[in-house]
Amino acid sequence: MPTRRGMLGGAISGGIAAALPAAAGGAERPVISREWLTLASVPGASWATSRGDDIAAGGEGMARVGGEPVTTETLFEAASLSKPVLAAAIHALVGEGRIKLDEPVARHVDFTRDPVARAITPRHLLSHSSGLPNWRTDAGSALQCRFTPGKAFRYSGEGYVLLGRLAEAVTGQTAAQVVRSRVIGPAGMTRSSYGWAAGQRPAVAWAHDAGGEVLPDAGPARYEQARDAGPRRPVEAWTEIDRAAAARALGKADLPIFTTPNMAAGLWTTATDYARFLRFARRYPAMSSPAVRVEGTLSWGLGWAVEQAGGKRFAWHWGANDGIANLFVFDPVSEQALVVLTNGAGGQRVYERAARVHFAREFDAFTWLQP
Repeated sequence: MPTRRGMLGGAISGGIAAALPAAAGGAERPVISREWLTLASVPGASWATSRGDDIAAGGEGMARVGGEPVTTETLFEAASLSKPVLAAAIHALVGEGRIKLDEPVARHVDFTRDPVARAITPRHLLSHSSGLPNWRTDAGSALQCRFTPGKAFRYSGEGYVLLGRLAEAVTGQTAAQVVRSRVIGPAGMTRSSYGWAAGQRPAVAWAHDAGGEVLPDAGPARYEQARDAGPRRPVEAWTEIDRAAAARALGKADLPIFTTPNMAAGLWTTATDYARFLRFARRYPAMSSPAVRVEGTLSWGLGWAVEQAGGKRFAWHWGANDGIANLFVFDPVSEQALVVLTNGAGGQRVYERAARVHFAREFDAFTWLQP
């Protein structure tokens, strides 16, 4: 059985300003310190906190070990924090009348011959209750359900890629273009994209292993390799045919886990931009309304996870590509949020500690997330 961390394989110096007792002069104490990063063998982290419309952000450590410092402008792989951004775009299409939450996806996308899977709806995909696998890796393998859609929780990156294909089918745009026009642009996510063009070299965070050493074939290098294998136009304009061709050019199966842009895990963003997204996504309350039970106090809404205990409800999601570990936690009532992006495999230890201190509580989610 894969670990929960593995399921996502699938993104200003001084630390995080947190909800802690104020220091002398009313200043807030930092949450993330250089010492925390050192203990976890994580070179760098970027953060943002918000309450309502007010956002504070910063960074600590290095974008690449031995290299440039992390700043508020440093791009990180969002990893599976990409999924809620796509989910918000799907909700926008629902509002436009282009998608119906309870209409089978197969009416628009011919994605399977499995009669059970043909009953999958956007509601099932958004809440990870479709029964589809997380990822397929074998060429020629078909999408099949493990259970009747809607009956249980099973995390599925394939499901979110299918949501992207649905968005393309009903709009005539690529999924990345749909997200840009419905979410990235309106939310003011000025630094976020599904990658950069050849010849550009933005400030990006590199991925690092559990010992804090750079992973030379992951992160930016992996993205650029995939980009250069495909058509000479922005990856956000790549069609399904283009994505499959680029994967094959790299000697890989044309399956969603190998395609670029991967709508379930391929966004590049900053902590500030992601905090802007959380502010924007408040217009879609169904994302925070439990739709399927996971375990104990944990459930999944139509776009992200929900923890509900002791009269409090928190929305949250984590992300983990190779050498990357990210988290957001959002209180829909107080509109208080924390976003932590790290560039190390040990980043889970950093973001968990930051969330515990920032919200002054334990989270059942972190026990569930243990590898």
